[in-house]
Amino acid sequence: MKKYIYELDNVEHGYGRFMLLVPDLKIFKGASLGLAGPNGSGKSTLMRILARLEEPASGRLVYSPEGKKHHSVTMLQQDAFLLKRKVYDNVVYGLRARGERFNLKARVAEALGMVNLDPEKFMGRKWHQLSGGEAQRVALAARIILKPEVLLLDEPVANVDEESSRIISEAIRTMKSRHNTTVIVSSHDLTWLASVTENIIKLSNGKILGSGNSNILNLSWIKGRDLLWHASLPGGVKIYSSPPHSGETVAVLHPNDIILSKKKSAGTSAQNCLEGVVKLMVAENSGAIIRVEAEVSGKTFNAYITKASALRLRLYPGSKVYLLFKATSIMWQ
Repeated sequence: MKKYIYELDNVEHGYGRFMLLVPDLKIFKGASLGLAGPNGSGKSTLMRILARLEEPASGRLVYSPEGKKHHSVTMLQQDAFLLKRKVYDNVVYGLRARGERFNLKARVAEALGMVNLDPEKFMGRKWHQLSGGEAQRVALAARIILKPEVLLLDEPVANVDEESSRIISEAIRTMKSRHNTTVIVSSHDLTWLASVTENIIKLSNGKILGSGNSNILNLSWIKGRDLLWHASLPGGVKIYSSPPHSGETVAVLHPNDIILSKKKSAGTSAQNCLEGVVKLMVAENSGAIIRVEAEVSGKTFNAYITKASALRLRLYPGSKVYLLFKATSIMWQ
């Protein structure tokens, strides 16, 4: 039976007007969990609580590691912080802080190898001789060498090049498979996040709005005519929704409620017909279902379609597509 490594119950924590609210969250040992949401959604606050860098203002947080491991939780933040020393000294620092002195050079070499940095070339390199992507990979190696039970990564690829992003992804998967590490990763990039985690929960305005690929429409909504509300996407395209109930502030659109078409709506009851471009197609459920990522007016939408329908519509990355959905399909939370 799987054990929970984290249990959060009615956790509240905030600064000024912002408040993170987590009524119930349980994370299994060995899980790989993604946290998604825009800037200011609460991802980093939740990560700091899980890292025990901050205690929640109220509520209950239970952390249940296996045994009594030293440094069983470690965290890598978005901007890599390195000591003004050589790469070797940065990577070995955590082991020395534990008082460990055994086989240090070989362990540093192994950690650097996991982030695809040649130990012979990089061990003696100084911190200021690294590119941004290399510095982030050295910082990750300094966490990997500790073999933590929980590895927390807060926007780890936000400021790195494509090659470093790929290498960091591989290192995350390797840690998970070799050591059954519980990996929790935050990112605003859903496509990348889905490639390194098994499940994703979404946050907005400090609240958890569900999991998976639901579309969070964190926009400025305005009351309009005919009981409909509307909001504009970054490129100016309008979306129409049924009105929210009192206290509801975030609109959510499920991928199953979007119809994909190669033609504009004609004679349908869908109030929304958005023209977009297919960016990505991912087979799910043993290939029977295709998740389509389409960019509309600067925002990415997820939609589900059967494999047969995708073939019939001749959908492929780069093709134009229309997203149809009713105003009542948008749910408020």
